Amino acid sequence: MSQSDGKILSGELAAIISCSMLGIGMLTLPRTITEKIHSSDGWIVLIFNGIAIALLICLLVALLKKHKVANYYTYMEEAYGKWLSKLIGLVVVVYFIGVASFEVLAMSEMVWFYLLEETPVEIVILTMILASVHLLTGKIKAIAKACVFFLPLTIVIVLLIYLFSLRVVEIKNLQPVLAKGFLPVMKGMGSGTLSFFGIELFIFLFGVVKNQNKVRNGVLIGFFIPLILYVITYVLVVATLTVPEVKAVTWPTISFIQSYEVTGIFLERMELFLLITWILQFFLTHAIYYYFAAEGLTKIFNNSYTTNLIVLVPIVFFLAKIPENTIELFKMSDLLGYIFPFVLFGLPIITFIIVQVKRSRRSG
Repeated sequence: MSQSDGKILSGELAAIISCSMLGIGMLTLPRTITEKIHSSDGWIVLIFNGIAIALLICLLVALLKKHKVANYYTYMEEAYGKWLSKLIGLVVVVYFIGVASFEVLAMSEMVWFYLLEETPVEIVILTMILASVHLLTGKIKAIAKACVFFLPLTIVIVLLIYLFSLRVVEIKNLQPVLAKGFLPVMKGMGSGTLSFFGIELFIFLFGVVKNQNKVRNGVLIGFFIPLILYVITYVLVVATLTVPEVKAVTWPTISFIQSYEVTGIFLERMELFLLITWILQFFLTHAIYYYFAAEGLTKIFNNSYTTNLIVLVPIVFFLAKIPENTIELFKMSDLLGYIFPFVLFGLPIITFIIVQVKRSRRSG
């Protein structure tokens, strides 16, 4: 488990990455990709996207190790100077706040629609935010412990639910493979960005991992666990519901679970298990991004972490109240999707190049 010096182990890093990725994306992934490619070949898109991101992870980890990045905000200051680095850091923090708000809103919408129709959405949102603040008083070590505990539980429950669903799956709905050729698959590359939110966090966690030589393995394991679940989910959902229906429903994964009953056990409808599990995942994803927002403000302004936790409560709450319906909710995700590649790829590469040039000039 976490060490007394505030460092985390590579296994805990993997759990944090997995939990940060397993948010709303898995519930909407089949629809998002199918809308883009108009076929059942989305599982191929997922595999190609996964390979591309895995290669990018290996590159970024190598760059972070080469420059011995202990604190990413300090590293940015070396590249851009004091004031510009603070401005860029604020952009990143705004992104973290946006994702935290998005996740808590998506969770509240799902809870309201499926479980608590009479409960005001505001109550659900505020309860989730305050619960995450309580968890985050323990900082990264508390997050790591929660993720290590709940991730295996999530995997077991999801796989068990999927196992019960096999009798209604029609593999013929996935055939023929590549009926429209590779062009739709290539056009679909980059779609489903929402499902990969969370992988960028390893850049900010690099400096707190105890054994730097195990960072790459930790990140890759943390990335491939959700990716494998994504591929399984896509195949089962599309094979059961068919492409036209997947494109027509808002939460295709939940609709898929609702499409069958299991007799002979104490609960015949399995979506309740999925909903409870995913409420937990929404909470963990929200809490993780909330932590990085508060920690980012602390690094930028050198103020109290606890103060930032409190200050962010009304900010996250009011941002979560801006979208008034599901359509606006997904517009919010599209907006965050534009910033995601910048945080994951653009900013680290540019920063590395600038720092490399500056260090070369100093040494030369």
